[in-house]
Amino acid sequence: MKTNKIYSFLSFLMIAFTITSCVQDGDFDVPNVTVEEPNITPNSTILAIKTALQQEFNSTGDLVYTFYENASNPTYVEGYVVSSDAAGNFYKKLIVQDKAENPTAGIEIVLNKSSLSETYEVGRKVYIKLDGLSVSYDDGESASYISPSNGIPGKYVLGVLDGDQVDDIPSTSIKDHIWRSATVANIVPTSIQLADITGAHINTMIELSSAQMLKSDLTKTFAGEATDEFDGFRTIFECDTEKTIQLQTSTFASFKSNLVPQGKGTFKAVLSKDFRSEFLVAIANTPSDLDFTDSNRCDPPVLDCGTGAVGGSVVLLDEDFEGITSTSGITSAGWTNVNVNGGSTLFTSTSFGGNRYVQISAYNSGEAPLEAWLVTPEIDLDATTGEELTFETNTGYDNGKALTAYVSSDFTGDVTTATWLKIDAVLSEGPSSGYNSFIGSGSINMSCLSGKVHVAFKYEGADFGVTTTFQVDNVKVTGN
Repeated sequence: MKTNKIYSFLSFLMIAFTITSCVQDGDFDVPNVTVEEPNITPNSTILAIKTALQQEFNSTGDLVYTFYENASNPTYVEGYVVSSDAAGNFYKKLIVQDKAENPTAGIEIVLNKSSLSETYEVGRKVYIKLDGLSVSYDDGESASYISPSNGIPGKYVLGVLDGDQVDDIPSTSIKDHIWRSATVANIVPTSIQLADITGAHINTMIELSSAQMLKSDLTKTFAGEATDEFDGFRTIFECDTEKTIQLQTSTFASFKSNLVPQGKGTFKAVLSKDFRSEFLVAIANTPSDLDFTDSNRCDPPVLDCGTGAVGGSVVLLDEDFEGITSTSGITSAGWTNVNVNGGSTLFTSTSFGGNRYVQISAYNSGEAPLEAWLVTPEIDLDATTGEELTFETNTGYDNGKALTAYVSSDFTGDVTTATWLKIDAVLSEGPSSGYNSFIGSGSINMSCLSGKVHVAFKYEGADFGVTTTFQVDNVKVTGN
């Protein structure tokens, strides 16, 4: 056995010597990694891609437009890559915007190829030949309501036509449609506030100057929780406006199990929409894009009555909604049920499995934004001590935080003029498909409050944004 090993080793040396002896010095050249500038002159723009589809829709109602071959005068556009799949948070797609700074349009290009960042890194200028490619549009609405002109931000995707859908450009065809420029630019994210986002910002890189993770997400990973299926959704909270946007992270991302950052700071990401194009999402190329290093968070003030035993045998409010079987019945029971924006969507009486509760969702509401409040009847705390609030919530088709609990000592019927203090309660979360089970809010200490108070549940969503279904049940206040 020993002789065989020696013989094999000697044979390997002889073969290696024979191969190397046939190669003259200098035949092993260093690979040429220099990118030569293609002889391409762009004659169209990414914005024109969108316009072409919009015109097609206005003419025929189609949501797909194909750029036909023109051998004598091909159509080329240029753009700058702003996505990277190096950390696994993008897959078989390039996000390209028309300018390195102050972009006016961006587009998603789907490709049947992975490890794209090795060739098309962030900032790489590229040229795209449109001939033979197709662009599609989706804003997340139902089929009969999708429209590039309905005011709802939508996503444009460029690829090849497969039936009536746009699919990945085959790996063998990529070289016929995308060329690298020698230019690698510094991408300057568009500094913006969430309230100012429009459809023009989708598929471009944006930056929030002061943001943080929502407080309830601080114990979570980016996408490593048991409820995370294909993507994890966490909530970015904008400090100046208290608006939010969903941070989408793939469960295949290398940093999916990292704990989300705890502080506040700047945040840059590619603005996109979720898989079904129903709501806006921000997608980070790397966790370092969340530069949340300032420990001085901007959390809104919350009710804080300290610690200690609370609750007792005196019941000040106890509503299980079993006796309320209609929306009008909610008001008849002394609750305030109001849509602040004048829409028709309110908390409604619903039942399932023999249990009755109130429920609300922005899905198919046609309202964007939707802000609705459900306020308890008056609760008098003067005759008791050690008051405790508890309630239960359940969620369905969760695509973002929509419900917040508050308390007010000066509510007189108009939720917009009252002073509301947030209640730091445990609220139901997930799943993204189907429903969760009712969970308790935890014991909420109200002992530092006095006089007449009202507890409120505020729902904030939008038909093309956060549409999570929220259910509320068993609202109870007790004291001694």
